[in-house]
Amino acid sequence: MNKLILSAVLATLPLIAAPAFAADEINVSNGISAAGAPLAVHGSDPVALLSSGKSVEGTSEFSATFDGASYYFASAENQKTFEADPAQYVPQHGGFCSFGVSVGKKFDGDPDQFLVHDGKLFLFLNAGTREAFMKDVIGTAKTADTQWGQIKHTAVSDL
Repeated sequence: MNKLILSAVLATLPLIAAPAFAADEINVSNGISAAGAPLAVHGSDPVALLSSGKSVEGTSEFSATFDGASYYFASAENQKTFEADPAQYVPQHGGFCSFGVSVGKKFDGDPDQFLVHDGKLFLFLNAGTREAFMKDVIGTAKTADTQWGQIKHTAVSDL
């Protein structure tokens, strides 16, 4: 009887220990960074994107991990700024293309194709999706927010 109970408990452990989210909630590069977490924003400095309006490559020398993803920064100052309030600097919709999210997809977000609107960072697959988003920033952002709530926990391959 004890073996039967033990077997039942051991069989359910993977279900209990399994994460409650898909691996694709944050758009990250394959592999891991020096910090041991996958790299977000293709290594671009998210603080620089928001503050200077320019895509600036970060470095592993200045990095921080937030929500299981590693972010690189161009300076120690930007790293400290991020660490003080990471949620303010991470891209919307997990760093996926915000226009893609508005149509229920998780396309790659390119830090060279971005928009800062209302203090929020939006990334896009390419110039075309950025342009489409720009036609109705408020409406498309709202739709993307709603869609994100529905697809956030869904793997890219399932969309």
